[in-house]
Amino acid sequence: MASNLHSSLDDSQLHNPKGFADAANNTYLTKNSGGSLVWAGNKTRHYISTGGYHSGSGSVGTCYAKQFSADYHNINVEVDPEDATNNSVNVGMKWAHMHSEFICCNSGTITKWVCMHGGSASADWDLELYKLSVTSGTGANVNPVKLGETLNLTNHSNGNKFVTKVEMGLTGTLTFADGDVLIQVLKKQTAGTKTIWWNGTLELTFDY
Repeated sequence: MASNLHSSLDDSQLHNPKGFADAANNTYLTKNSGGSLVWAGNKTRHYISTGGYHSGSGSVGTCYAKQFSADYHNINVEVDPEDATNNSVNVGMKWAHMHSEFICCNSGTITKWVCMHGGSASADWDLELYKLSVTSGTGANVNPVKLGETLNLTNHSNGNKFVTKVEMGLTGTLTFADGDVLIQVLKKQTAGTKTIWWNGTLELTFDY
């Protein structure tokens, strides 16, 4: 019998497992559904319920976001996502204080956003997701950065009765940093007094 048992070797005499040299960082060794030994990405997914409603007669092209209030899902504050530093409605960190939906606890990537919606028949709305990078203890004005593609929420011709589902395209900027805040912005694209309500699930894949 061999006297040099594997279980009694010093750590310095042990080798790394199969495939270690070529495996990407932040992966782990596992047996997949096909029975093969693979190095899999070490990612944590988190799912956020998003949603809201808006009813109004604002002009076509007007953007809205929620305000920090008891009526959390009412997207009713007029905003300008392309200029958060104009010292009027969107002055400075008011975006982070009033409009943020979620504070990212780690860096990661937006990997899915699926919404269902209804409301005024055939009314067209754009739903967009933005991130805002916040540095604690500073008051610098920073414009939000758009994430992924615009979700086009065109209500069904029976919009008050039927539900329509839409998924965000994963192109453009998708990553976020530890401490970034996420913000939903709704843009009205049909004239007249119109209503929209939606619910969705946002999937975040964290880098750990």
